Amino acid sequence: MQVIAVKIGEQQFKVIMGSDVQRDGMYLELSLEGGSDLAEVFYSDTTHTFSLTLFEPAVPLEAVEWLISEARRRLPQIPGATL
Repeated sequence: MQVIAVKIGEQQFKVIMGSDVQRDGMYLELSLEGGSDLAEVFYSDTTHTFSLTLFEPAVPLEAVEWLISEARRRLPQIPGATL
C-alpha cells in the first residue's frame, strides 16, 4: 500500500494505492486529509475494467477528475480497459 498527500484546489487530500485480493484488483482511494473516504477507482484483474465509486454525495469535480487521471496513469494498463 502506498499513501500520497496531494493538494487539489484549496483542499488537502490523501490518496491510497493498494491491491485487493478479495476483489482481485488494484485501487486508488481518495480521502480528505484526516477525514472520511470520498471516492475510489478500482481496476479489476478479472474483467479488465475500471469502476468509480463515490462514498459521499458531494465530491469536488476537480478531485474526481484528478483521481480518474491518476488511476489511468498508475493502475494496470491493459489494452481495451475502460473507465
